[in-house]
Amino acid sequence: MKVPEEARNPGAFDYRSYLKSMGIYLQMNIQQKDIHCVGKDWMAYPLQVKNHLLQFLKEQYTDESYHWIQALIFGDKDFLSEEIIQEFQHWNLSHLLAISGLHAGLIILFIYTILNRVCKLSIETSRYIIMIFLPVYAVFASGNPPVLRAVMMAELLFIFSILGRRWPVTDVVSITAILLLLQNPLLIYQLGFQFSFLVTFSLIMSGNILRRLPSYLWTMIYISFISQMVLIPLQILNFYYISPLSIFANLFFVPYFSALVIPVSLIAVLFSWLPPPFTDVIDFYFSRFHEPMLVWLLNEVKEIQLLWVIGEISVIAIIAYFAGLFLFMKLLEVNQKMKALFTATLLIVLLIVVQLQPYLDSKGTVTMLDVGQGDTIVIELPYREGVVMIDAAKEMSLNKSDEKNPGNPTAEYAIKPYLWSKGITTIDHLIVTHFDQDHFGSYTYLQKHFNIDQLYTNPDFEEFLPAQPSLNPHILTKGMKLMIDDYIFHVLSPHDEGTSPLDQNNRSIVLYTKLGDRTWLFTGDIGSETEREIIADYPELQVDILKVPHHGSKYSSSQLFLEALRPDFALISAGEHNLYGHPAPETLARLQQNHTKILRTDIHGAIQYRFHKMGSTFRTMNP
Repeated sequence: MKVPEEARNPGAFDYRSYLKSMGIYLQMNIQQKDIHCVGKDWMAYPLQVKNHLLQFLKEQYTDESYHWIQALIFGDKDFLSEEIIQEFQHWNLSHLLAISGLHAGLIILFIYTILNRVCKLSIETSRYIIMIFLPVYAVFASGNPPVLRAVMMAELLFIFSILGRRWPVTDVVSITAILLLLQNPLLIYQLGFQFSFLVTFSLIMSGNILRRLPSYLWTMIYISFISQMVLIPLQILNFYYISPLSIFANLFFVPYFSALVIPVSLIAVLFSWLPPPFTDVIDFYFSRFHEPMLVWLLNEVKEIQLLWVIGEISVIAIIAYFAGLFLFMKLLEVNQKMKALFTATLLIVLLIVVQLQPYLDSKGTVTMLDVGQGDTIVIELPYREGVVMIDAAKEMSLNKSDEKNPGNPTAEYAIKPYLWSKGITTIDHLIVTHFDQDHFGSYTYLQKHFNIDQLYTNPDFEEFLPAQPSLNPHILTKGMKLMIDDYIFHVLSPHDEGTSPLDQNNRSIVLYTKLGDRTWLFTGDIGSETEREIIADYPELQVDILKVPHHGSKYSSSQLFLEALRPDFALISAGEHNLYGHPAPETLARLQQNHTKILRTDIHGAIQYRFHKMGSTFRTMNP
C-alpha cells in the first residue's frame, strides 16, 4: 500500500487530491487475477441488479447504442469515443455526457407523463411512485453529485408539496447542499458538486430575468449565457481555458439532447424487453443517424472552435470576477442594459489582464518538466519576450499493449497542461537536440496543438523528419550563436560532419547561455567522447548549472568533464523507477565528489529556476 501520486508538474492533474476528494487516501497495486469482490454493503443488491440490467441491455443493442445508453442513463461514459468526449469538453458540453439535473428532470417528467397520462394514475400516486424510484435511480446512476443534487431537490419539493408548504427554491438548494455535505464533507472539493450547485443557484437567482423573456429561444440563450458566465472562473482554475463560442454550441446541443437523445435512451431502457423490430429502430437511430451526425458536425465546426487559453488565475481575480458578475446580473435585472454592457466589458478586461500577467513579470523561468525517461525543458524569458523549449519527450514504453494506443500521455498530461497553465499557446523557439523519441517524440503532438514559430535541429533532420513543404528547420552546429531577445545561446556541438547520423546521442545540440546571474549548459544525450571534444575546444568553459547528459548515464558526466566545468548544480531528467537504472550510481558518486548539488525529476518532480538580472532561486514540485 502506498500514498497516491501527487502532481509532478505545475498545472498537471493531481491524482492524490482527486482521490482525497472521494475519501480515498491509500492505493494498492495487485494482479487483477487475484481480485475477488463480494458485496456485503446495503448497496450490493441494487448494484447487482444494475449490472444484470446493463448486461441485458448490452445483449439487446449494438455497441454504439449501448454505449450512449450507458453514458446518458447510467452515467458511465468510459466507452464513448475519446474524440467525442474531448470535443464536448472543448465546447463546454460535458454536462450532456454526465448525469445531471437536466437528465434527472427529463426522466422525472417522462415517468410522470407515463404514470399520469398513459396509466391514468392520480397525481398523488404518481408522485409517491416517483419518490420511491428516484433514490433507486440515483444508485443506478453511480451517485454522482449532480444527480444526487437533482434527486434530493426533487424529493424535498415533493415532501414540501405533500405537507402543503411552499419553500423558496433557494432554500431547497441550500438544504440539499447542506445535507449532502453533512453526509460527505469532501464533496465540496469535487468539480461536479461545485459546477452543479453554482449553475443551479445562479439560474434560480436569475428567475426575474428569465421570467420576462419573450420566447423559448431567448430563455435558452439566457440560460446558456448565465451558465457559461458563472462557470468561467472555475473553468479557468481547473482547465486554464474557456470556449467563448460554447454558448452557441449549447443552444443547439442542449435542445437536441433534451428533446431527442436522452428521451430515446430512456425509452430504450424502459422498453428493452420488446422484440427486435423495436430495438432495431433504436439501433438505427444511434448507429446510422446520431453518432455519424455528431462526428460529422464536430469535425465541421472544429475549424471555427476557439479556445481562449488564459492560464492560471488568482483567488483575488476570482473574487473580483464574481463581484463584477453579480453587479452585471443586478443591472440586467433592473433593465439598465448600457450599464450592464459596461460591466460585462470590464469582466472581459479582467480576463485579459489575467492572461497578460506573464508579460508584466520581470522574472524568467526555466522549468525541467518531469516527463519520465526523457527531456523537456521550457524557458520563459522575462516579460514573456520568448518561450524556448529544448526537446519534446515522449516516454517510451515496453508494454506491448501501449503500442496499440495512438495517444501521447506525456504530451497530453505533462507538457500541454504546463504550457496552458502559463497561458502559452505559441512556442517561439523549439530546439530538438537530437532525434531519439525521448527528446523528439512529442514534436508531432506539439505541431498539431500549438503554434511553433521556429524549429532548430541538428544536421540530421532529413533522416528523421517527414518531408513537409512548409518545414524548414534551422540547423545548429558548433560555433553558431542563437540570439533570442537579449539572450545569447552559444552552440558548442555538434560538428557539421563526423559522428554517424545513427549515433544521435553524440549528435546532440549542446547550448551554453547565461540566465539571470548563473550560466547554463544544456547537453542533450552526449557521451564522454563528445564531452572530451567540448573541453578540448573550450578549455576555459565553466558553468554554474549543468543539465546532466543522457539522464545520468554512467557513460556520461565523466570525471574529466565535471572537473573542468565545476558546476554548482546538476539537473537530471530521469523516469521514476526507469529500467535503465538512470541516474547511474557511478554518475551520482562523481557529482557528489565534485560537491555538486543534485536535483532529479524522478525524486523532486518538475524543477524550476526563477531568475532576474540580480539573482535566481530553485524550487521543486516535491520537496
